[in-house]
Amino acid sequence: MHDKVTMINLVWVAMMTAMLATSATFYMNDRAEANNYGPQLARYYPVGR
Repeated sequence: MHDKVTMINLVWVAMMTAMLATSATFYMNDRAEANNYGPQLARYYPVGR
């Protein structure tokens, strides 16, 4: 049986991995749906010109 510190570390790593995977999934979905709202303004009106 693992000690308490090891178990806490394993749970923490699992939670961070799940949160990272969820964030990446939301990012991918947002990027895929962004094309439905039209082109980005920066393509036509670049900042600094």
